[in-house]
Amino acid sequence: MNNVRAGIIETYAQWTAMSALRSGAPIKSRRDVYTAIAGVDFPVLFNDALGPINRTTFDAWHEASTHGLVERDSRLSVGWATKIINVYLKTRVYIGAQGRHHLKEMIHPPIDAGLWLGLTRRFNDRPDILHQTHCVTKIKDIKDYVCYRSIIDGCRAAAKELGCELIEVEQLWAGTEFAASPEIEGEVD
Repeated sequence: MNNVRAGIIETYAQWTAMSALRSGAPIKSRRDVYTAIAGVDFPVLFNDALGPINRTTFDAWHEASTHGLVERDSRLSVGWATKIINVYLKTRVYIGAQGRHHLKEMIHPPIDAGLWLGLTRRFNDRPDILHQTHCVTKIKDIKDYVCYRSIIDGCRAAAKELGCELIEVEQLWAGTEFAASPEIEGEVD
């Protein structure tokens, strides 16, 4: 991948993470969001010299990065910190096809009301999945990584059921329906 394309993808990933924080987020300014992103050790995920990445390594990185964001900015909950990380990675890794070998298989879907609605609709007959994914139903209420891990474990079960990668649970996202959906009218993450 040439340097110009790589730079454009990285910049776009930062912008998408910032844009995802407009509704209900405790930080919204470019300065705050870009400062938060700059504090995350994303380069380790994009250094091919480190070889393939595995789930254990990625999960440990993700949890440490989440806690680091929350420690650096007390306005962020675990839910909002993971949203920043996950939107950034969705853009760079899934859409931009960047990152270490196997990284695309590891990244998490961004959790928000649109995904919770999609999961509810698709898995209304699977209380086991919904119990995990719906330990809370607002981003701000994901206050610890135990709850977040439960949501992701439920998303992994959903991905297995759908026959897709974890990030591809995002296919259930109903976020574009917010304006017309009485199920989530007035709901803010």
